[in-house]
Amino acid sequence: MRSLLARLAVLSAFAVSLSACSNGNGTTLPFAGPPNNAGGTSGTVQTGSNGQGLIRFIQGSPDYTNVDVCIDQQSLGVTAPTVGYGKASGLFAIAGGLSHTIAVYPSLGATAGAQCATAPGPYFGTAAIKTGTLTIGTSARWSVVLGGTTAAKTIGFYIFNDPTFAIAPAGALTVSHNAAPNYSVLSSNANKSVGFGYVATTGGPVTTLTGAGSVAPAKITSSAATSVTNAPVSSALPVVPPASFVDGNGVTSGALVTVGTTAAPGASAAGQPYVVQLYAIDAAAGGLGIVAVLDQVLGYGF
Repeated sequence: MRSLLARLAVLSAFAVSLSACSNGNGTTLPFAGPPNNAGGTSGTVQTGSNGQGLIRFIQGSPDYTNVDVCIDQQSLGVTAPTVGYGKASGLFAIAGGLSHTIAVYPSLGATAGAQCATAPGPYFGTAAIKTGTLTIGTSARWSVVLGGTTAAKTIGFYIFNDPTFAIAPAGALTVSHNAAPNYSVLSSNANKSVGFGYVATTGGPVTTLTGAGSVAPAKITSSAATSVTNAPVSSALPVVPPASFVDGNGVTSGALVTVGTTAAPGASAAGQPYVVQLYAIDAAAGGLGIVAVLDQVLGYGF
């Protein structure tokens, strides 16, 4: 009994320390609520949990301008569950070693997050766009992308098991995710993949990121009961920060031709390595977009 109480005390202290961390946007890291009995209260130990998991949500489907995201029956985000197309949420902590339900709805705007009270079911007759089960492990970091389109029958969750950075990277790093199922299979895309690169200075040439010239599309999580996890590609980044990041048709040799482009995030916070998560996403009319997120690597306890 004494060892059990000691373990719960340690878990409680760890949870409180996590709840004090910032996600980079000035909000604290929330815990998931029911059905795992945390009640959405930061610092509460969830029965059966043996660690923490970190997730980031990316809205990568051009079908929707904004979506509201619920984890179990709590909003993803303390006050702002809405994520716009081509945007990413902060990095949030949930109890690891347990299954969690994710439900994504068309945004309600001023009353965003109200859907979570009935998630994953309909909210006053409006069904979720997609629901799923996150079978996240202990001390794991996941990217969850709502990707694809309804017309192409590819809309769904594309889930990636990201590096946990137990040891800080020695230098700047990019982590590339191909969450663009429609663009990846175009007949004009010979390698049926997406390549990632960067432009060191404005107007300069594109340099393909090492190992990320031809990244295969992620597999969809098609069942609400099973998570299918994919592996992103990590690449060293010689220029910090570059002017921009780009993506385009996958190449096994030769230059990468730019299709999507985005300005590179600025310098990382003091003490944080420069690590950027890159996401290729489908754009309207068969196009390709790219999302770049400056990651927080240190300060999460694993």
